[in-house]
Amino acid sequence: MTRRRALVISVLMGLGVGILLLAAILPSEDAGDVAVDTNPAVSELLPPRGDTALPQANVGAILAAGWAGEILHIGGTPIPLDQQRVEPALNSVVFRPDEGLALERLPSQEVCATVRYWSVRNPDRTSTIDWCFRVDG
Repeated sequence: MTRRRALVISVLMGLGVGILLLAAILPSEDAGDVAVDTNPAVSELLPPRGDTALPQANVGAILAAGWAGEILHIGGTPIPLDQQRVEPALNSVVFRPDEGLALERLPSQEVCATVRYWSVRNPDRTSTIDWCFRVDG
């Protein structure tokens, strides 16, 4: 084996090992929802951004301790506060479609929702988070 050929084989083997290490180190799954992961107020969106849900699925947000909120709209339909399940002890605000409510069922399409949230200590400063998900059925 010539010196040149040995060098080429060594370089190719080094590249192969580097690619294998890179594939093992990089995460193979979705890293998560950056808008939620970097938001100190929002712990979870229901259903998660980009997920698929059923027409009777809960829609809302679970907030971090010290935060409160309300659902502004789901699919363009305003959701009255008296139809939302606001659980201060769980830091959550949830709407579940049902007969006689603003939405009897979620429409079978892409649906977007908006939640307004604020710090309990400073309720004058509000923010919103928007997300969309797909409804099947």
